[in-house]
Amino acid sequence: MKIFKVIILLVLSVSSAAAAEIEIQPLDKDLNPVKEEISFDKYNFKLEDAVKIALRQNRSVIDSDISYDKASSSVGEARTAMSTKVSANFKQTRLGYRTVMAATGAPLNKKDTQSYYVELSQPLFLGKKDRAALESARIGRDIAGFSKTLTKQQIIMIVSMRYYSWLFARAVESVGKEDLDLAQAHFELVSKRYAAQQTSKYEVLRAEVRLTQSKSAYLKSQNDAKLAELDLLNVLSLPIDGGIDTKAKLVAIDYEAELDKDLETAKKVREDIKIKTKMQDIAQQTMVAAKGENQPVVSLWAQYGVEDPSSRYSGAFKRDDYWMAGLVMNVPIVDAGLTKSKVAKAHTEIRKAKNDLEDTLEQAELEIRQAALTLHSSAEIVAAQKENMKQAEETVRLAKVRYENGIFTQVDLFDAENAWSNTKLLYNQAVLGHHNARLAYQLAVGNLGRELLK
Repeated sequence: MKIFKVIILLVLSVSSAAAAEIEIQPLDKDLNPVKEEISFDKYNFKLEDAVKIALRQNRSVIDSDISYDKASSSVGEARTAMSTKVSANFKQTRLGYRTVMAATGAPLNKKDTQSYYVELSQPLFLGKKDRAALESARIGRDIAGFSKTLTKQQIIMIVSMRYYSWLFARAVESVGKEDLDLAQAHFELVSKRYAAQQTSKYEVLRAEVRLTQSKSAYLKSQNDAKLAELDLLNVLSLPIDGGIDTKAKLVAIDYEAELDKDLETAKKVREDIKIKTKMQDIAQQTMVAAKGENQPVVSLWAQYGVEDPSSRYSGAFKRDDYWMAGLVMNVPIVDAGLTKSKVAKAHTEIRKAKNDLEDTLEQAELEIRQAALTLHSSAEIVAAQKENMKQAEETVRLAKVRYENGIFTQVDLFDAENAWSNTKLLYNQAVLGHHNARLAYQLAVGNLGRELLK
């Protein structure tokens, strides 16, 4: 009976320890986890809002969370290898009629036998395979955590690029509206001059053609802006019929790359490098497990129960309790080369893990250097296009004055206005390219969105 009480205490202590680790998660009526709502102004939708929403409900982010939870569960599963196991058993057997002797000596007919017992088993030594499995599970959880962070960084980049593309499309739409206004104003001016017999019908027709082209271009830019908005809503898993607006404008952000410093930073913070480093650790644990194949396995067991009839009373019908305990040791003697093969395989996995890490480090440096070059050139393009835009604006101003004074022809004015519109488009395109280059460089270094992932 004392053994039985000890077993019950062990069960209760294990249950209490497990209950202490349970985190209560609020659920909705469909038993799904309740998530805190993210509030945002749909009439002034900011990049920060887009990133927060994506990190909360993007499908890839959710998948990475699930993978991490699964890896965490594997740690708990591996930890049970050395845990005490307690089981309750009941057995009832139907037999043909047989005669047994009761305690009084009278014959009895009995068809059923019963036994029920509680069994305890406690591994003492598993050849270090259990420790290797637990450590591998912990490393796998770390890898899942790194993958989760990497996924979030990639989503931050995708969402940011979609957001800036949306701002770019809106900027193109704005330029198209300005060009349409210029074409409309010029058409009205030429029409008045034609009515006053100050110009020819040809110039009116040219102005009308330009106005029609500007209207078509503006309609296309409106459609492109709407498509960019839908792309952004889609990646955020927001309703595509909701519609959003913003006061934000597409403007350049100064960002200087510190190549030497960032190369060192990348080795410490890039998630793919961390993953490959952890893969080396898993390979080492595979070696530990392989070497443990030829080591003994030792476990302790105990049992307490009741038999009806008891096997201790031969030839008599009697119900009685019993207990037993023992030590089991299994020692491998000949395994037909299994351990040797597993050790050899583990050596190859270690070599492969080292090679993969070196390859990842080389690729990381290449990516960072390429991204730095792209970032530098995109910044120079922005500066050049900004200067061109100033010159084009001044050219349009002078062209209007000269056209009104009869010095410039209509074709000269159109050329100046078209050059000004194209220069603005090129400037906005350069700013978008610089944003994309900056995001790519930050991702390559590994520090993109770090402040949001803490």
